[in-house]
Amino acid sequence: MSPDVQKSINAHVARRIHARRIEVGLTQQQVARLIGISFQQLQKYEHGTNRISAGRLYQLADVLDTSITYFFAGYEQDSSQEVKTANDYTSSMESVRLVRQFNAIPSDSIRRSISGLIRALGTTEPA
Repeated sequence: MSPDVQKSINAHVARRIHARRIEVGLTQQQVARLIGISFQQLQKYEHGTNRISAGRLYQLADVLDTSITYFFAGYEQDSSQEVKTANDYTSSMESVRLVRQFNAIPSDSIRRSISGLIRALGTTEPA
């Protein structure tokens, strides 16, 4: 496996760890404490600075209430694309946060109204 492919896989797993942590609503400090590392180390994992061992990935899957395969899901699609830019990454994190906040709205009717508004905004031409 080429170094570029390894780098691409590591970056993908790092993005998935970060996204899942945000999705379940945990801070870096909370996750780090649960798996017995510093939050700085978790930060390095999430930024792809440090590689993650299989054992640590197993711990993360357990704490983040997901399977290990979650972290690799979608890699095939990513590998055929160019490396994601920082803007793509920020946009995907904003999407995760938005979905979490949307799901937290207790009223079904309000969620339906917001969905309708988003659909309407998505079909309009920019000014």
